[in-house]
Amino acid sequence: MTINFGDGTTLDSATISAGKVLQVVEGRKTDKFATTSGSFVDVPSLTVSITPAASSNKVLVRAVVSVGMGGGGIDGFFRLLRGTTAVKVDQCTRMGSSEENPTCVMERLDSPSTTSSTTYKVQAKVSSNELFVNRDGSNDQLGESTITVIEID
Repeated sequence: MTINFGDGTTLDSATISAGKVLQVVEGRKTDKFATTSGSFVDVPSLTVSITPAASSNKVLVRAVVSVGMGGGGIDGFFRLLRGTTAVKVDQCTRMGSSEENPTCVMERLDSPSTTSSTTYKVQAKVSSNELFVNRDGSNDQLGESTITVIEID
């Protein structure tokens, strides 16, 4: 298909490059995790590595985390890291009770500007008491969590 702009300028659809998905990598956490840390700590199994094909490519990072707390009125925080650089930080929860189990979704279109292997991971911290992943305050298994990275040309 060719578009003619009427002033002698044309655009051929073969020269237009829409964003193409080049690769998809997923990390999955199906077991339980708990932390009492007031500083960010790694959430085990929510780490993935991707090697971009070109330094100009983008990487869409998406984490979906099943969250619980050790009591009501507790703030839980999550962040996405590329290596040691935070690319997204969110306060995902303020729980009303320890039996609530919301899902925290974080997403960022990142520009790693490299063709080297790049690691993305999820970290968590809690304001007080305890933060849970994939469980509630009664230690019941609830859901699973994932981190997905998608390279886009």
